[in-house]
Amino acid sequence: MTTAAFVERCRELAAGSGCSEQTPCSPGPELSESESLIGFFQLFRPDGGDLHGLFDVLRQGDQLSERLQNAYQAAGDDRRPQGGRDAFFIVRSPSPLAPEQAEHLGATWIQGLQQLAEAVADSHVAQQLASPPKIRVLEGIPPKHPKQPHQRSELLNVFLDHAPGLTEKVAGVDPHAELLRPAYYFIACDAMLRDYLMWPFYAEQTGLADPFDSYFTLWAHGVKFRIFQENQIDLYLPRHPDGS
Repeated sequence: MTTAAFVERCRELAAGSGCSEQTPCSPGPELSESESLIGFFQLFRPDGGDLHGLFDVLRQGDQLSERLQNAYQAAGDDRRPQGGRDAFFIVRSPSPLAPEQAEHLGATWIQGLQQLAEAVADSHVAQQLASPPKIRVLEGIPPKHPKQPHQRSELLNVFLDHAPGLTEKVAGVDPHAELLRPAYYFIACDAMLRDYLMWPFYAEQTGLADPFDSYFTLWAHGVKFRIFQENQIDLYLPRHPDGS
């Protein structure tokens, strides 16, 4: 199926879901086809059931569907406790994760990113992660990263500015990947989650095990990462009322 035909299929599904002005069903003169799909996956909360069969025309369809279902299940209901609905996929009721497991997942994630950087010949990211940063596990609401680039550590710049572009450097990828990239990113405004969901597009070309699987597990448990030093990544576990 061509990308144009795939977009048309998405528009049909969106229209059937009750597409609104906030989630356009078709591109206007100011939107590209890929931009017109931003917000598409949000239309099918909470379970994504109406998307069944969407990816059947793609060779990676089964894997893409399975991963997207993982995100729907992790985020669950999109209704906010105070009323209204979430604009993005937010894990509001994550199950507890042991600190030592979070540390292991963090280390595995960093190792996978370093291997991906080597595979796509991104020497800057590969060198920055060659000596893995320390993983520190904390609990509670994480502080915000510095807004100004000059206030950030180089390690943070790697994660915010360079690592999100690694998958774009994979050669020979199905053109549907580029088409869907914005829609996947705006599921949660999270490049690492996007690349987990899209990894089936890149797996064969890289020959690597999924470098984002560990990150998805952290995300699904409500864990957030923060970087304030050159050699350390902080993982913040959410507090649970029962103290678990």
